[in-house]
Amino acid sequence: MLWMTIVLIALAIIGMYLALPGGRLWKQYLTDVKRSLAETNRQGSTQDIFTEEHVAKLPALLRQHITNGGYMGKPFMNNMLIYFHNTKFRMSAGKRPIKIKFMQVNFADRPDRHAFLTGRIGGIPVQAKDSVLDGFGSLTGMLAKQFQLFRSTGAEMDQGQLITALADAVYMPSLFLQEYVSWTAIDSYTVEGEISWKGVNAKGRFTFDNKGNITRFDTNDRYMDDNGKGSSLVPWYVTYSDYKEQNGFFQPGRVRVTWKLPDGDDTYFMSDHIEVHYSIQEVE
Repeated sequence: MLWMTIVLIALAIIGMYLALPGGRLWKQYLTDVKRSLAETNRQGSTQDIFTEEHVAKLPALLRQHITNGGYMGKPFMNNMLIYFHNTKFRMSAGKRPIKIKFMQVNFADRPDRHAFLTGRIGGIPVQAKDSVLDGFGSLTGMLAKQFQLFRSTGAEMDQGQLITALADAVYMPSLFLQEYVSWTAIDSYTVEGEISWKGVNAKGRFTFDNKGNITRFDTNDRYMDDNGKGSSLVPWYVTYSDYKEQNGFFQPGRVRVTWKLPDGDDTYFMSDHIEVHYSIQEVE
């Protein structure tokens, strides 16, 4: 019976390993975040605050969103850490959504963005790192913290990650004021933004409600992967709702992310509890 005891011990060790946080992908994630933090610190962060003078050149709708959010008179944030709680994620159209833990760190002086996802499929841990660092976008997935499921890089990822950073600016309006972003007022409820970094350009439109709060972001500049068979531009949008106060700011408490597919919209990311922290110095 010695062999059975050995097997049981081995299974217990494997189970404990899989239950522990971390892994190679997580270590790489922390390394990438530290690189962005170091670059931001090297450049020197601004000590400016949101004033009427600073936001004067923005379209009126963006100025109203900043005012509504309670940012006026507050310091510019050079980065933000967001935890998305109570989150569900659909791996692909037609699949059942799974519960996940999702966090990300965004930067303002440079549009770096680092997101990390953890969940379970069939009881086995899955991880994904979704990021853009110094203009280079990537998406990596791991199974059981050891086996790489996929890795996507290239011009399509660079552009997709960049436009996602623009959409995230709903929670980090200091990005609205960066030189690498330009704005055009379309109508009484819509503003178009163009983000340009390291030779990559992308456009998206913010839609506002009657109170001047952002309710939606749309873009045609994001690529969708076709199960490893390539990728193509597919309309993509994010909806923001359930505005509430947290830490002195008035922000969306609910986010939905959706692909507009020929057979109907596919909402693949849903979060109902969003926690935001500004100007962090490290991630553990």
